[in-house]
Amino acid sequence: MKLFSLLLSIMLVTHLNADSRRYVWTYEYQTLHTGEAELESYTEFSQVDTDSGRQAVTRLQYEYEIGMNNRFDVGIYQTFTQGHDSPLSYDGFKLRLRFRLGEKGLWFLDPLIYLEYKDTPTLDHSALEAKLVLARDMGNLNISLNPVWEFEFDKEDPDVEFEYAAGLSYRVHPLLALGLETKGKPDQFYWGPTISHGKEDLWFALGLLFPGSQETATDRILRFIIGVGL
Repeated sequence: MKLFSLLLSIMLVTHLNADSRRYVWTYEYQTLHTGEAELESYTEFSQVDTDSGRQAVTRLQYEYEIGMNNRFDVGIYQTFTQGHDSPLSYDGFKLRLRFRLGEKGLWFLDPLIYLEYKDTPTLDHSALEAKLVLARDMGNLNISLNPVWEFEFDKEDPDVEFEYAAGLSYRVHPLLALGLETKGKPDQFYWGPTISHGKEDLWFALGLLFPGSQETATDRILRFIIGVGL
């Protein structure tokens, strides 16, 4: 009981300037400030339909990001995948740019432009992801919408694919937020709960998604993110 009480006390320490990430798939209206840096670790578990049957898949992703000014930051990701019966493999990298178009509250839905270039280790499967982040804070309540367009360049006729993510979150304490997220494509979607805890330089977020349509090839998805300020 003493250990439980200690952990609970740590979780509920008041920090009025807390601004941790609320979601694990949906982006909010925020960037790092000038000169700030952060390391984020993503761990994701899912079950995927393959030619040899349903397999458990673990995806790992590590991001280093730095604020270039108070509205613009950049990040680089390294991504890895491991099946339940296969070794860990390096998938490739991502280069990401985020730019806020003003301060919070200037628009009805504050807009942020997100651009991400990704490729494989052999540079033979490049793609560009363009995302519009639209978000609004109403007291402790946050709503965020992310329409996404992905362009693939390794084919004669580049493919354009539309996806989306959205979240609704309520901050029940300066260090604790509870929410719901959804993500998907026009013919499929997932939904589920999200919890986040922490402050600017140390936080975590946990999300669980369930399939909301029969066309999905992936069963439940669990993602855990840890962010550490540097």
